[in-house]
Amino acid sequence: MAIFKAAALFTSALTEAASLVWMELAMFGLAAMCYIFFVGIPGLGATKLAAKGKKGSAVCKIQSSGACQAVTPEPRQKAAVVASSDVLGLWERAMSLGEVPQLDLASVVDSMCELGKLPSDIVDELRSALDKNPALLPSIASLPSAFLRDDRVDMLDVTLGLLEQHGHVADVSMYGGLMAALLRRRNYVAVAATGARVASDALTPRMRAILASAAAQRGLLDEAMCHLQQMPAPVEGAKSPLAPTVAVQILTLAAKEKRVPAAGADLQRLCVRLEDKQFQELLMAEGRRCNAEVCEDLLTVGAASGVPLEFGRSVLTKAQSAKSMSAVAGGLSSGELQRYASMIKTHTKERDLKCAAAVFEHLCSSGTTLTPLIYNCFLDACVQCGDFERASAHFEEMKRLSVVDTVGYNTLLKAYLSRGQTEEARNLVKEMTVCGLSANKVTYNELLHDKVMTKDRRGMWSVVEEMQAAGVKPNSVTCSIILKSLTGYSQPADLSRVIELIDSIEESIDEVLFSSVIEACIRIKQMDLLSELMKRYRQRGGFVKLSAPTYGSMIKAYGQAGDVTRVQELWAEMQERGVKPTSITLGCLTEALVINNQGDEAWELVRQQMENEERRGCINTVIYSTVLKGFAVTRCMEKVFIVYKEMRASGIPCNTITYNTMLDACAKSYAMGRASKLLEDMAETCVEPDIITYSTIIKGYCVEGDVDRAFHVLAEMKKDGKFKPDEIMYNSILDGCAKQHRVDEAMKVLDEMRASGIAPSNYTLSILVKVLGHARRLPQAFEMVESLSKQHGFRPNVQVYTCLVQACVHNRQLEKALSLHDTMVADVGCAVDDKFYVVLARGCLQMRQPLKALEVVRAAYQLPGHGLAASARRDRRPVGVDAKALEEIASKLQAAGREEREAWSKLSGGLEKSCGMRVSSECRDAWRRHPVVGGRGRGGQ
Repeated sequence: MAIFKAAALFTSALTEAASLVWMELAMFGLAAMCYIFFVGIPGLGATKLAAKGKKGSAVCKIQSSGACQAVTPEPRQKAAVVASSDVLGLWERAMSLGEVPQLDLASVVDSMCELGKLPSDIVDELRSALDKNPALLPSIASLPSAFLRDDRVDMLDVTLGLLEQHGHVADVSMYGGLMAALLRRRNYVAVAATGARVASDALTPRMRAILASAAAQRGLLDEAMCHLQQMPAPVEGAKSPLAPTVAVQILTLAAKEKRVPAAGADLQRLCVRLEDKQFQELLMAEGRRCNAEVCEDLLTVGAASGVPLEFGRSVLTKAQSAKSMSAVAGGLSSGELQRYASMIKTHTKERDLKCAAAVFEHLCSSGTTLTPLIYNCFLDACVQCGDFERASAHFEEMKRLSVVDTVGYNTLLKAYLSRGQTEEARNLVKEMTVCGLSANKVTYNELLHDKVMTKDRRGMWSVVEEMQAAGVKPNSVTCSIILKSLTGYSQPADLSRVIELIDSIEESIDEVLFSSVIEACIRIKQMDLLSELMKRYRQRGGFVKLSAPTYGSMIKAYGQAGDVTRVQELWAEMQERGVKPTSITLGCLTEALVINNQGDEAWELVRQQMENEERRGCINTVIYSTVLKGFAVTRCMEKVFIVYKEMRASGIPCNTITYNTMLDACAKSYAMGRASKLLEDMAETCVEPDIITYSTIIKGYCVEGDVDRAFHVLAEMKKDGKFKPDEIMYNSILDGCAKQHRVDEAMKVLDEMRASGIAPSNYTLSILVKVLGHARRLPQAFEMVESLSKQHGFRPNVQVYTCLVQACVHNRQLEKALSLHDTMVADVGCAVDDKFYVVLARGCLQMRQPLKALEVVRAAYQLPGHGLAASARRDRRPVGVDAKALEEIASKLQAAGREEREAWSKLSGGLEKSCGMRVSSECRDAWRRHPVVGGRGRGGQ
């Protein structure tokens, strides 16, 4: 019977266990079905996305990590926008590791420019990087094409020079583009210098035409004709690469030297077309000079080019008549002397002193009475060609013949100053006065320029005062010289003095001078002075018409100063004066509005320009990206995506920076579910992600708490092999692990980080201390701080010590936390802050040690009466604690016993006496609620 009962009980228990197991299995199956229904089958998304092609593979792999479900936004701490500093940080880290950065080098250079670096500083940094890592050469070799496309002439020039220094021959089209850009800027000397850097047989006909044009502008006929002779004749029906205006310039020079037939033959061979109006003006000018032979030669050239000859024949007839009637007795006419003077000047420009001397000696031997003009021209030739001894001898001969004048003295004065002979220059000015010649504006401007070049501020103003005392009024050149001397470190008083000089000059100021004043005001950050100056000149009615770049500079400066009203006034003034804005001007205006929280106004501005047919082409990717960045900072996600949609609909291309800005906004707004659509668009438009794209997505998932997806994105990036994880990426994942207390995974990430050659920083150390502190592994946290800092050669900073204090409090090790204070203040290289003392004091309160908290406060204010160590730095000022923490400590102490209240009373008195701090009203109210009566308070009962 007992056996049957036992069997029944066993059967009943077995049935009950089976039912429980079945129920668990059913619940598990139901959960799996729900997961597949809402999320999808794991791995299926990646398989589908892999078919999108090689070009978008990197983006698809990021997308396969999930990023599909909506997440409710929560308030979080504000982080920095992905900007130029991030790109530059990645570049600097790559350089410190000796690796080739996985970045577009053009974007790195753009970031350097946006951060205010000069082209010379940028090329020096590229040269240093190239010297350390020659593998960068292919990346740097790709820069010239980007600079040529963006018309960045300064960067294109120095980059080509850097490539030449390292034996890399850039494509000849880069030099051609640079020469064309320099020609547009009228920098003719630089055009010739650039052409000299290219092998003669590599120069294209277009480049020869540019060189010929630059030579003609400089008055160098031989050089211009040399380039024409080396240009091949164009094929039948093709257009000549030489512009008609250049042809007329060459003919003008040939007419002066009576070499029109030779020049005309070269122009005819190249099938150059002549403009009728310009050719007729040249012909009239030669007719007025009575150059009958030249006019006849010009008519021959014009006939061969199809220019109408009726007008030309009448000019020739008049020139022939004037020549037959002109006769100068006793030597050369004044016009012929002027022509010889021009010849000497031309040889001077070419630094050909031998030919200049031959012309001068020919005139001397002709028996003609020479004017001071001829003597001064030859004196200038000696000075410009560097023959100072011959210049001095010639000047003495001029004094003997009594033909020396103020121009001659100024020429020799310039020579003395260029040689650094300041005392001799001063003596020359005195000699000039003794001879009865007065120093003029040129004299003083030369002296002033010398003082500016030697950075002699007092000497500069001394010359100005001397000039005014002599009754010589400054001119625009004087003011321009002084303005060049003003830097960001100059005194505002110097700028005010220059503006006073500008107000006193007799001639009207032009845009060049006014632009110099504006730039000086911006450099010295005297925007109020600039506003006052512009208002004053506008009221006078003589306000110059400024160019769009000048307005752009002012708009940018006022925007950085936070003066939005002035920004809008400048924009309205541009519209009123009919100044057509450029892309740069609109970019400066958009940025000025965005950085002053005027994102909606910036957006409206862009829309208005898009509606204008003439200005629509000025709106580019940079301007739209600036608007996106403004809404991203304020976390207006709906507007971010509306602007993005509008941008694509308008045909404005999005680049990697555009998408990174929007992804960063998604990360900060806890909207990573919207990132998947952006990644699809990147793949669709063939925009490749960069290291910042991956870093932003990983950070976004970690902020949302989805560390698993962050790990998945990291794995996909490493598998793709295009980029390597950097410190920022590893720190983001470590921070995500810290927030979820995933200790073991954090340690694995650290091992992987060190194995890949990335050194941990103090920020990394702070995260690790948080992780280990929460895991009750305090000894390991201390060991980690000591070992990592020693192995990688850095000192723990105050943030690391603050995290260690929090870890000690969390592990109820108050004495160890207090000893950290002594360790930290003993390190002279570690700067203590108020947050450290706040955390330590609150830890004491948490451990119910209010008197210890009081000692911490005393140490923070460097008041006597505490047992903590004093700082090893004698010059360290007290950092104190914030008001909220002080009130919290006061409340705790006054709610305690009599000893604590008396201690607080002494501390508050010491704070008021030593630091001038008054106890807040809240602390006084707390004191009234817990008074010390009869030696006992409520806390002490």
